[in-house]
Amino acid sequence: MAPVTIVRSSGIKPRKKILAAINIQKQDEAEYARLNEKILIEGQNIAKHYDADFFVVNAYKDSMHFPDRQRIMKISGLPTDRVHAEEGDPATVISRYAKEIDADTVLIGTLARQGTKALMKGNTSEKVLSKLEGLDVIAFS
Repeated sequence: MAPVTIVRSSGIKPRKKILAAINIQKQDEAEYARLNEKILIEGQNIAKHYDADFFVVNAYKDSMHFPDRQRIMKISGLPTDRVHAEEGDPATVISRYAKEIDADTVLIGTLARQGTKALMKGNTSEKVLSKLEGLDVIAFS
């Protein structure tokens, strides 16, 4: 599968900080694990290509859904200072952390929803895009 790219860009610019948004605590582990892997591999490739710093963010709903930070570090290969986990709405957490680290590019995953679920929840990648002016946002499905 190829990434679905949603980009609002101000043109060609150097990339210094790449942020990958993952979700390791979803119920459908296999589907999200594959999506997380795609996001991490592409993020690492972009960071390597541009000699950029690579970061990972994981939002969670509440303390019952707190992600395993050690697991995030293991699957991303990143040290603790490059891994951020925060409680809250994913679009808000991702966009806030992207601004905090001054990210140039944000990679996120999106899974197709149908019917009422799609109408009720909306699309996180679209919400992130609307909150991040001037950044490239790449969504993977």
